[in-house]
Amino acid sequence: MTSSVAKNLFYQSLFQGIRILMPVVTIPIISKALGAQGVGIYSFTNSIAEYFILLSGLGITLYGNREIAMVRDDKEKLNETFSELISLKLLTTIVSFILYSVVVLVFFQRDWLFYLIQSLHIIAVLFDISWFFMGIEDFKKVSLSNLAVQTVVFFGIVFFIKDYSDLPFYLLLQALGNLFSQLIMWGFIYKKISIQLVPIKKMTRHLLPMVAYFFPQIAVIFYTTLSKTILGILENPTAVGIYTNTLNLSTIIITMISTVNLVMLPKMSNLFAKNRIDEINKTLHSLIHAQLFISIPAAFGASALAATMVPWFFGSDFEILKVFIPIVAPVIVLMPIGIAISNQYLLPRGDIKIYSYSAFGGAAISILLNFSLIPILGVLGSVITSLIVETFVTVFRLIYLKKQTDFTFNKGLILKMVTSAAIMAITIKVMTNGMDDNFVTTLIQIVIGSITYASCSIILKVPYLKDLFVLLKRRIYHSKRYKVKN
Repeated sequence: MTSSVAKNLFYQSLFQGIRILMPVVTIPIISKALGAQGVGIYSFTNSIAEYFILLSGLGITLYGNREIAMVRDDKEKLNETFSELISLKLLTTIVSFILYSVVVLVFFQRDWLFYLIQSLHIIAVLFDISWFFMGIEDFKKVSLSNLAVQTVVFFGIVFFIKDYSDLPFYLLLQALGNLFSQLIMWGFIYKKISIQLVPIKKMTRHLLPMVAYFFPQIAVIFYTTLSKTILGILENPTAVGIYTNTLNLSTIIITMISTVNLVMLPKMSNLFAKNRIDEINKTLHSLIHAQLFISIPAAFGASALAATMVPWFFGSDFEILKVFIPIVAPVIVLMPIGIAISNQYLLPRGDIKIYSYSAFGGAAISILLNFSLIPILGVLGSVITSLIVETFVTVFRLIYLKKQTDFTFNKGLILKMVTSAAIMAITIKVMTNGMDDNFVTTLIQIVIGSITYASCSIILKVPYLKDLFVLLKRRIYHSKRYKVKN
């Protein structure tokens, strides 16, 4: 591993690690201070803004990254390409902001202040030039800028969000945090780029290629965000708040499990470029089963911990999550598989169509089921919809993968993981029965669960625990060698 790659990996891992840890602290604070209604208002108004944020960006994160990477060694072309893309983004942001304003004025006048604050997220898209720094492979500035601003936002939440009356300040804190994290990066670019005036024809030549990257993002945002929008329209903000927090615990765990995909993507792209199919299949097989070793006990653990964790972690407004979290827990197993297939096979292979089909199929199912189930079941309808949609997306990608490769699940190994996780969940329930609903109880449950799962895995000869120790030992050894050389 080269020095530059090692540094980029470090900064990306640092940023992802902070992204995982911060919500563990902020979610309880926000949930208890703002309640289900406050969380719901933020989530619903943000879901409306998300569609226009997506329109404003128009796929530039992936497309701009690629275009800058192609011309980064030619200063003149670099200036020209950046100027064309940023000019086009100015145009799309203006159009998006106008459309957003019209929609808010026509349909959402009552909460106009919240929507006004959320509009700052759309403006932030204009100043987002992270795609430029990714294109020149300078991850340090992107990661540290985001980290610095998120740290300020984090402490703002910890010290200033106390009750429901702080809801406008919370929205403003999030929006300004997003805006300033983009503005900071402009301070690093003036030495690298000279912005030029560009003719409209040159600017718009990027429009169609950007749209090609935009469409898959539409589908993803539809099946991930649409449930909040439909639930807010058909029900109320409190319902949206309950649904949002139902998914929050799973999202934190899934983000942690899927972080490895960021590390593996360059390797898989390189293997595809060299047409090393056998190694691709072997790596993907190992990656998915290694993720299952973590995701299966995480799903069982979330279900087992829900009853004692929900009261102190989310607050009294979210008691129903004791029921909802176990229902949605299988997503913790399903989503990392789908993400691994898309990031480690479909995208490196350039198979955007299958990726898009699965996403649009998920979006269609989400729309159909949400409108069918929410009037009957309320929040539960959205929870069930999320589970069905994620199942469809993962199974669709998995069927395609099995048709294209000789990938198979190691059923015996997975059975051992499920058995270990089931014993773990039962042990947690039995040993902590009657204990108070507080942080200490949850901590004890996590310790009991970890020891039980590890013990069962060793007894049943699940290999990944031993592999983990070997990997950690190797990492420590390489880390020491790297420090000596540098």
